[in-house]
Amino acid sequence: MAGFGHARKAMASDFDGTLFFGIGGRVHPLHRFLPRDLAAIEEFRAEGGLFGVCTGRPLGAVLDDAGNALSFDFAVTSSGACVSDAEGNTLFSREIPNDDVRAVLDVAHGQTSRPSFLAVKSGYLVLGESSIPGLPKAFLKRLRVVSSVDEALSVEPGERGESVQVVSLGFASQERAASFVAGVGERLGGRVAAFQNLDSVDVVPAGCSKGTGLAIARERFGLGLVGGIGDSFNDLPLLGEADVAYTFNRAPEVVRASADVLVDDVAEALADLGRR
Repeated sequence: MAGFGHARKAMASDFDGTLFFGIGGRVHPLHRFLPRDLAAIEEFRAEGGLFGVCTGRPLGAVLDDAGNALSFDFAVTSSGACVSDAEGNTLFSREIPNDDVRAVLDVAHGQTSRPSFLAVKSGYLVLGESSIPGLPKAFLKRLRVVSSVDEALSVEPGERGESVQVVSLGFASQERAASFVAGVGERLGGRVAAFQNLDSVDVVPAGCSKGTGLAIARERFGLGLVGGIGDSFNDLPLLGEADVAYTFNRAPEVVRASADVLVDDVAEALADLGRR
């Protein structure tokens, strides 16, 4: 890790709904990334700061949408089950055992409102459907459709021989998502953890979260003052691990209550961190 010999300020940002607005366009329909956020990130990095993404997405799904627009120095992906450097080299990885993947899907059977996603490092597998309401066609084209759980879990090494890091589930309401989160850990004997993002839930290996992933990045990159910004319930571990926690004025009340500073965008948070 050349160049990381002294502590540097860093910002870890959630991706969807915080930095990237390409899914649904509910907040900023004209931009996938806000131009002022991208400019602020480059200025922050030019002044010696490190910028990272901290997301429930697997790394491949982040890189697909980041393209040439967004540059970052580290990535906490799959809700903390994977930590990578800027080149995509894995620094930390945990997977959900196949039997536990099946158990999660068994518990969720009959409760979900959309096909389930299985996240491996390179991207998403989706169970049984290639058309999902509310998701853009460009996003759907990058999903690998599998007909069954057995097909997803029996991929031979060498092609996409990657284990599942996240089971992503969609529910008809925030209340149903919250109910699932409250019960799945106990039903699976604490072998997994679950994090709610409004009406969806990411199930990850026990002991993983955006907060634990950021702690690993902090140690591996020798980070100094660390800011963290996110917009939803699954970002609470990220905000808890950060030295300075940021969220939006529009965020849910419980998320706002967990932040040190309320902002309108990532650019505003970077400006505040830069002054500290």
